[in-house]
Amino acid sequence: MFNKTLLIGAGLMAMVSAAHATDSVDLNVKGTLVNGSCTPTLSGNGVVDFGHTPLGNLSKTDTNQLGGRSSLVLTITCDSAMPLGWTMVDNRNDSVQVLTIKNGKWDGSDVTGAEYEFGLGKTAGGVKIGAYSVYVDKANVLADGVNAKMMYTDGDPTDKTKWVVSGAGEVKSNSSRVYSVEAESSSDGTVLPAKVTTWPIKVAAAIQGTDTLAISDDTNLDGSATISLVYI
Repeated sequence: MFNKTLLIGAGLMAMVSAAHATDSVDLNVKGTLVNGSCTPTLSGNGVVDFGHTPLGNLSKTDTNQLGGRSSLVLTITCDSAMPLGWTMVDNRNDSVQVLTIKNGKWDGSDVTGAEYEFGLGKTAGGVKIGAYSVYVDKANVLADGVNAKMMYTDGDPTDKTKWVVSGAGEVKSNSSRVYSVEAESSSDGTVLPAKVTTWPIKVAAAIQGTDTLAISDDTNLDGSATISLVYI
């Protein structure tokens, strides 16, 4: 009986203790409604044209380099200065043929790796044509006419500890990475509010050997990617 009474008493004590424990948690939703919006534009109507390339000038077995085009500029214009970033996603991701793209970066080095290559479409026979890369001239990114540091995050863009200064101006081919700028004098990942930011872009491309492509008719390169803004 004594032991049983102790057990019941212990149970009652546990129940009373539990009744006083915190058994709820608050959800807080935050944000700011801003009086303004931003618009991205690309020079040349967003078209990078590699022109006509005769099949007879291409290697049958080796990767063919189409070179780079550095005339493209992304301009983001806002009604008022605000912190924001952008992402890019490859609309032809299923057509990427991973190749070494020569001189794809602004420093003249090569591009390798699927995460930094975008698809160029497929031939009529369903063969992947090749790939292109997108790199920002990070030394000449401007925020309201002043040089700014290009940075990126693969995490929460509102968390400044997640931002990293870009090493080579590389742009990933999926929308998981956000790009933005911080002041040249800053080093803590604080996104710089700006009214106008400009991003010089280099696009370089490479295609497979003609034996692999197995084409006899004119074939268009069909790369397509979408840039979207991220308000921070």
